[in-house]
Amino acid sequence: MQKPMSIELVNEYGRHSVCVKVNGQIALLDAADVDGLIEELSKLRAAMHPAVPEQPLRTHQYVLEIDPCWYTERNPLFDGAVVFLRHTGLGWAGFAIPTESVHRLKAALTAHEAAAQHDAQIYAHALPN
Repeated sequence: MQKPMSIELVNEYGRHSVCVKVNGQIALLDAADVDGLIEELSKLRAAMHPAVPEQPLRTHQYVLEIDPCWYTERNPLFDGAVVFLRHTGLGWAGFAIPTESVHRLKAALTAHEAAAQHDAQIYAHALPN
């Protein structure tokens, strides 16, 4: 039995493409097409119900980007910071974070940093010579 939809990476004439098959119809998408599709799907998903959960689900295996590229700037029309994070598969995502949330985020990251330094000191003392 054939699946109604399949997606696979193919090497079309030396260049990677994504082959999308839906009910026997085939489309080959290059990187720019995939980027555009991801962007359009994200806009549509934002309007769908149920909404994306406000907290990460502990039971879900999320795609995790290690040490992502990031960029931040101030926008004169917004009281806060604009932060962009780059995921190698999903692309750049921008977030306008209000000043109050910037302060809470800074405090949370500072707490993580302090805990990591504390843990490093504990483990350093526990290592054998």
